[in-house]
Amino acid sequence: MSGAAQQGALGDVVRQFAAIAAIRRRLVRELPQGLGNGSAVLAAVAHCGETRLRELAHHLDCDLSVVSRQVAHLEQQGAVVRRTNPDDRRSSLVSITPRGRGMVDALLKVHTDLIAAATADWSPQELATLTHLLERLQNGLSRRMHSEEPAPAAVRENRHTARERL
Repeated sequence: MSGAAQQGALGDVVRQFAAIAAIRRRLVRELPQGLGNGSAVLAAVAHCGETRLRELAHHLDCDLSVVSRQVAHLEQQGAVVRRTNPDDRRSSLVSITPRGRGMVDALLKVHTDLIAAATADWSPQELATLTHLLERLQNGLSRRMHSEEPAPAAVRENRHTARERL
């Protein structure tokens, strides 16, 4: 593929991800009361199990203050509980409650139903190909973002802004 064709194709990929991100933001806004705010944090707690706030922030690649605010909101909803870390009394551990687990299950159902409807006419092979390619992209992005090699200047400049939006 020529340099210009490669650039065009990469631009198309970026535009598609931006469009999908906009759809996801709309979906989060339209979720039933309480399911949208902090859904990424809640899903991460469900995935990671009991964890420290700092580890949760690292897992989500966002600022500790953002995670702390969202955990406080989830705590008010009864979705998570916080307890003092017995190994380091300066930190706390966060874990999901049965109510929080129900919220995660509801979120998963909403997302799964939406994707099922959007891909109803896709073959199992097409879904497998999409999954494979998304995994490859995620792995490549993760390696790039967490490598010792400096990220391009535009990525470094926009990282802080993107983290604040979480």
